[in-house]
Amino acid sequence: MFETAKPAGPTGSPTPGAEKAPAGDKASSSRALLTKYRTFCYGLLGERIDREGDPEPLASRLKQAGINVTPGLYSSMAIVSTLIAGVAALAFSMVMFAVVLHPTLWYGYVLVVTAVTFGAVWGGFRFLISSRIANRKDQLERELPFTLSELSVLASTGTSPIQLVRRMAQRNHDPAMTGQFKRIIYKTDIQGKDLITALAESAKESPSLAVREAFWDIANMIHQGGNLDEYLRTKSDDVLKLKRLVQKEFIERLSTFLDMYVALVLVGVLMIAVAAFLLNSFGQTAAGLDANELLILLTFGLVPLAVVATVMMISIAYARAE
Repeated sequence: MFETAKPAGPTGSPTPGAEKAPAGDKASSSRALLTKYRTFCYGLLGERIDREGDPEPLASRLKQAGINVTPGLYSSMAIVSTLIAGVAALAFSMVMFAVVLHPTLWYGYVLVVTAVTFGAVWGGFRFLISSRIANRKDQLERELPFTLSELSVLASTGTSPIQLVRRMAQRNHDPAMTGQFKRIIYKTDIQGKDLITALAESAKESPSLAVREAFWDIANMIHQGGNLDEYLRTKSDDVLKLKRLVQKEFIERLSTFLDMYVALVLVGVLMIAVAAFLLNSFGQTAAGLDANELLILLTFGLVPLAVVATVMMISIAYARAE
């Protein structure tokens, strides 16, 4: 939905629309439809939001997340998408509960589903920024120790700092860290800034504290003088030790996820199923739902949701431990 910022692209406010791909391709049709939707949202609300003022915290977080849109476009898409999803959820829940299932308190279920949809879509847009920042941070920190080792080898040959950065920006591996060096080169070659200023600004825009510290330290050593080779070797060893510690914590955390899965998914589902059979035997209902309706909600709602939530937690933890 949102493009990743190009490493060597302009740093000014990006345009709300995306570049169109060649026609006739299925992917290009989807991209063209997305472009029209983004343009509609920006014309409806985004332009006004940008004109009234740039929310600096949101702009900074979008830059850290690598999302190449203006704050106005992002906010307008969040608002419009939430409204569309809420209306769709209202229509679907009314058909499901008022026509198909028809429980006693059907209007309560309609309100709950609609409210949950509103909250989920709006929260999803907010979570997208945090998720992108976390993913970029994890990728940068995963590549940082090897990048520092490579920098150390190059620095030991007597290469000048600016040539070090140029060599690192020409790599075809470790794309996250290579992109950081490309941004530094863009700031020096296109914007005319000195290397120390470019390093400091790139550090400020990075979502990773370890990368920020490394860039700031390199900038200070270039400014004040020092043994850059020795610093890079020491810093690389420290980052690798921290990486091993994180991986060890993830292995220990897997047992906790297993206990949660057994308790919430297996035992919880079993208890709800037993409760449904008991309701059926006594001819009672639970919040207006009989046993059959409760089992349908359990099978197609609660069970997939619980499994997906567990898989997402494990995936997030694994990504951060890589």
